[in-house]
Amino acid sequence: MTMTKKLPFLVVSSSPYMRGILKFVLETMLHTDVTELESEERALTFLKTLEHVPSMIVYDYTPNTYLLEDFIGYLRNHSKLVKIVILVDVVREEGRELLKDHQHMMLLDESTLPLTLIQEAKLIFEGSQYVNDEPYCRIDIGFLSILDGINKNLFIKIGHNKFIKLFNEDETTEIVDIQKYRARGINYLYLLRETADWVTGQIQRQIDIFLKANNFRFVLRGATESAEKRFEQKLLRIDEEVHVDKEFKESIEASVERIRGNVDRETRIDSYLKVLRERQDQMAFFTLKINLVSLISCALARELQWISKVTMDKLVYAAVLCDITLAVRPDLLRIRNLEEFEKIKHELSEEDQKLFLSHSKDGANLIKRYFSSAPPDTDAIAFQHHELPDGEGFPHGLRAEKISPLSALFIIATDFTYYFLLEEEPSLEEYLLRCQGRYDYVNFRKVLKAFEKIQRKS
Repeated sequence: MTMTKKLPFLVVSSSPYMRGILKFVLETMLHTDVTELESEERALTFLKTLEHVPSMIVYDYTPNTYLLEDFIGYLRNHSKLVKIVILVDVVREEGRELLKDHQHMMLLDESTLPLTLIQEAKLIFEGSQYVNDEPYCRIDIGFLSILDGINKNLFIKIGHNKFIKLFNEDETTEIVDIQKYRARGINYLYLLRETADWVTGQIQRQIDIFLKANNFRFVLRGATESAEKRFEQKLLRIDEEVHVDKEFKESIEASVERIRGNVDRETRIDSYLKVLRERQDQMAFFTLKINLVSLISCALARELQWISKVTMDKLVYAAVLCDITLAVRPDLLRIRNLEEFEKIKHELSEEDQKLFLSHSKDGANLIKRYFSSAPPDTDAIAFQHHELPDGEGFPHGLRAEKISPLSALFIIATDFTYYFLLEEEPSLEEYLLRCQGRYDYVNFRKVLKAFEKIQRKS
C-alpha cells in the first residue's frame, strides 16, 4: 500500500466548532492531516485542484445552502473511491433512499458524534496505515481554545517520539497560554491517548447542547474538582440560556422518580416533619427543600382531590427544578422572597444578583427545553414559585388573579418549606396563624383551608 499520510482528509461545515470536533476525532484516531473548509463552494474548488482525492470526506450538511443532491452529485461522479460521511440532523428514509446504491457514502446522525464517527473510521481503515495506536495524540491549538480549560497533561513534540510536558494536569490552561505557541508557528500540541479518549467522552456527553447553542465551549469536567464545581459545570449558561447535558438530565429524572415514590408512600405529614427535623443537619439545604416542597405540595393536592398522576408529576418536577441553578449556592437559595433580597442586595455581587433574579426563569426553561416527560405547564409552576398574591413577588409581580390554582398551591408549599427549615421552632399551627391575611386571595384561600385540614389531622 502506498503511504498516503500527507493526503488530507476533508471536513466541510459552516460551524468552526463542528470542524474542530471532526478534525480532532480524525487526527486522534488516524495518521492523517485534516483540511477544514466552511462551505460546499470552497470544498468543490479545493477538490478540483487536488491531484489525488482524499480518502475520506465528512460533510456537515446544512439545509438551505447547496441541496444535498447537488453536492453529493459531484462527489458521486468524481470521488468514487472516497468514503463520504454526510452529517444530518436526523437520518430520514428519503436520505437513505437517495444513497442506497452508493456504498461509499453514508448518512450519520450528527447528534451521535463523535463516537459513531470513530467507529466508522475504524471500520473503514481497519488494518491500514492510517490507524493510529500511538500513545500521544495530536490536538489542534484552535480546538483547544474552545475547550474550557483542559486541566490535563499537555505536551509539545520536539523530535521523533520525543515529547516535553508543557502543562500539568493540576494547572488550568488558559487560552492566552495556548495561543502563544501558535504565535511561534506551532499548530499542534499533544495529549496522552487516555486523555484524548476522555476528551472524546466529554464531547459525546455534551454534543446535544453544542448542537442547540451558539458560541458553545465544551466544559471539561475533571475528577479532581470539587463536587460543587462539577455541579456548576453541568449547568451551562450559553447566550443567557441554561443547558444541561444528557448525563445530568438522566440524574435529575432519577431524582424525580425517587422523590415521587417517597411522596406516594408518605401518608402522615407530622411524622415526616419530625424525622426531617431530626436529620436536618445531615442533609444539604437544597435536598431538604426539594423533598419537603414535593411532600407538602402533593399532600395539599390530595386534600383538594387533585390526585391525578399528572398533577403530582407537575409538582415534583417543579420542586426539583425550580431552584436547580442555586443548588450549590445555599446563601442565595435561603433568600425567601424579593423583600429579603432587597435587604441584602448590596452585599451580593452583580453576578449573584442576576443569578438569583433569573433562577425561576432558568428552571422553567430547563423543564421546557429538556424534560419532555414533565407534564405540560410544569414550567409555569417553576416560573411562578416566587410570585405573591399581592403583586410583590417576582419575576413578573403577578397578582392573585393571574396566578394559576396549582401555582398558588406550590407557592404556599414553598413558603411553608422556608418557614419550617429556617425558623427555630416551627409548627403547622403557628405557620397557619402567620398566613392570616397574607393569602386571603382568590386561588389561595382554598389551599389554606386544605392546609388547615392537614393540621387538624396531625
